[in-house]
Amino acid sequence: VSTQSTGKERVAKAVEKKLQSKKKAGKEKAPFKRAEYFVNESYRSSMNLERMGRLKHTIVKIPESVNVLFVMRIATVRGPMPQPVRKILQTLRLNELNNAVIVQKSDKMVNMIRKVEPYITWGYPSLRSIHNLIFKYGYGEVKGEKVALSSNVIIENTFTAQGLLCLEDLVKEIFEGGTHFTAITKFMCPFQLTPPKGGFRRVATPFKQNGAWGGRAEKINALIRKML
Repeated sequence: VSTQSTGKERVAKAVEKKLQSKKKAGKEKAPFKRAEYFVNESYRSSMNLERMGRLKHTIVKIPESVNVLFVMRIATVRGPMPQPVRKILQTLRLNELNNAVIVQKSDKMVNMIRKVEPYITWGYPSLRSIHNLIFKYGYGEVKGEKVALSSNVIIENTFTAQGLLCLEDLVKEIFEGGTHFTAITKFMCPFQLTPPKGGFRRVATPFKQNGAWGGRAEKINALIRKML
């Protein structure tokens, strides 16, 4: 019995010694890793702020005929993101790459979009583009569940009071930025799109310089077609 007890004690001491050595090694390595991490993150954060600083915004003149804007998240950052940028992206519900939404045109909305331009691309969707997006990627929230908008019954049951009875009614109301636009967009989930074949090229470069981010005006429809 005493021999078994002694053997168990030796094993226990060996395990304890090994654990202590691991803890010690972890403590010795941790400060270096943490310092390196924070230096890198600080650098990335400063780069993000510099990126935003390039946007000394000029006035964007949007045609009167445009009622809504298509906005899509195309870029992210490793490390901390400037808090104002994060807040705007959350407000727009663009929390993940390739999320897209349709928003009503307003000066306030355009200002928000311009502040996060290095992370998004946007433009003026056509009626056809909105139709195709909803019929292929449209989802709504029904009783807490995400449901594909594949049936007119869903629209009729949800928007009878607003006089919307089918998907075509929904598409028209969104395109026109109608009275029930806010209720519709609260009901709909952000689009989760598939990036164009080969992905976005030159994501860190604005569209005007043959890059990816920023405003595309009517040319956004060509991008939407590539993602359908």
